[in-house]
Amino acid sequence: MDSETTFRVASPADWQAIIAIYNQGIDDGYCNAFTSHLSVEGHRHWLQIHDGVEYAIFVAEVDHTVVGWCSLSPYRIDRQAFRTIGEISYYFDRAYRGKGIGYRLAAHAIELAPEYNLHTLLAFLLDINKVSVNLLEKLGFIRWGHFPDIATVRGTICGQFIYGKNLASLPGPAAGIKEGPNWGRW
Repeated sequence: MDSETTFRVASPADWQAIIAIYNQGIDDGYCNAFTSHLSVEGHRHWLQIHDGVEYAIFVAEVDHTVVGWCSLSPYRIDRQAFRTIGEISYYFDRAYRGKGIGYRLAAHAIELAPEYNLHTLLAFLLDINKVSVNLLEKLGFIRWGHFPDIATVRGTICGQFIYGKNLASLPGPAAGIKEGPNWGRW
């Protein structure tokens, strides 16, 4: 385990590193359903919503270099009944995978999720992403759904899993739901 890893909420200065790591996942061909690279400009609105007030991107740093990130994002933000449900996503630089940083950063985000008024987390992933399946199950997520054969990634037909974790038993303000400035907008 890398004792020099630190976690913090991302800032706009981290956006380029976040997108570069995201693009590594796209290149890997099993991490997500994007088929071409993203840019900061094209993903700016998504990045801006994760300002650390209502939703956040947490980054892992080693020697002042961002080596991974984990986001808590809105789920169907325009539907009020879902306002305490968040989507968790995570990506890590190839050079830092398999070192336990992913587990620790995701656990950190899960622990802080109630502070963002989230009582349930969902993860959406391709069913060919065995690494994420293992990580989510290790973190206590349960497979709640499967859409078989709905995506084609690099010529491979695959499905999408939905994993979920109810955080209601964790301490935090999720029971006292607050609507913030981004609520209802995406």
